[in-house]
Amino acid sequence: MIRWAIIGSGGIAARFASDFQYVQGAQLAGVFSRRPESAQAFAARFQLPHSYASLEELLAADIDAVYIATPHMEHASFAIACLQAGLAVLSEKPAAPNLPQLESVLAVADQHQVLFMEAMKPAFYPLYRQIKALLADGAIGEVNFVDAGFSYLFHDRSHKVFDPAQAGGSLLDVAIYPAFLACDLLGAPSQVKALLDIGASGVDETATLSCRHARGMSSLFSGMRSASDGRALIGGSQGHLLIEGKWWNPSRALLVRESGASENLAAGYLGDGLCHEAQHFTDLLRDKKIRSEIMSFELSRAMIATLDMARADAGLRFPFESDPLAIPSR
Repeated sequence: MIRWAIIGSGGIAARFASDFQYVQGAQLAGVFSRRPESAQAFAARFQLPHSYASLEELLAADIDAVYIATPHMEHASFAIACLQAGLAVLSEKPAAPNLPQLESVLAVADQHQVLFMEAMKPAFYPLYRQIKALLADGAIGEVNFVDAGFSYLFHDRSHKVFDPAQAGGSLLDVAIYPAFLACDLLGAPSQVKALLDIGASGVDETATLSCRHARGMSSLFSGMRSASDGRALIGGSQGHLLIEGKWWNPSRALLVRESGASENLAAGYLGDGLCHEAQHFTDLLRDKKIRSEIMSFELSRAMIATLDMARADAGLRFPFESDPLAIPSR
């Protein structure tokens, strides 16, 4: 039985805890939050045996794995502390706000030979695994183009996603999803041209990216003040594949071959979909593996590099990036 703890008690932490009922061979042992009253309420809500009063108490507890579900700026520092204590870490996306900070996390994981993985839920959905197998078998020939985005309406202007000091903006909040799809299918970016609409908040509230990858091109977008239907197009030399609905929660797709013949694809998922990445991580840990072949270090590097290159192209830096290697304290 793999024993887990959660760092953070907000919305994504609650979704993860709710989904944990579907994870086999694992148990949620406790939660830590910077606000003890929030952790206590979370533990009571999900019937967890422990509400840790401090990070040090969590690090000394009888647990195997930690899910980090805090604001973006805290992911790297919490991950490093847990890895140094020998705890496997599943970190919410983005694992770090820029590539230098991510490299610091990965270096600690390598040094201590501890399992670390960035949480990117679409990678583990049953339909996406089916799509990857079809593409690998040449269903649409050579994959060479991805058109995808993630845009939603966010009205709470006081939220941290509108705060530059907390690595706010649509790029890190949601563009990392289409960056995942493009990098997973086309490889790391070599060139990114970006148009960013910077709002009064000082963060990118809408972004469009044109990217050149190792194996093709991608057109990506993100936003926090416009809605989209969430489709994603994967183009190939002998056809295309359309993931319908919210592609980051993939359940339906249409495969169209060069001949015009089409095939509907469908596969359900459990709960809110977060359980699939948690199950993969649990299985890795039980099998004493320290790396995921699905969400590799190389893929995490490529994803955040895409967003770094977009910000660099548009001249956007976060306030803390005067020294981008510095990891903000917890």
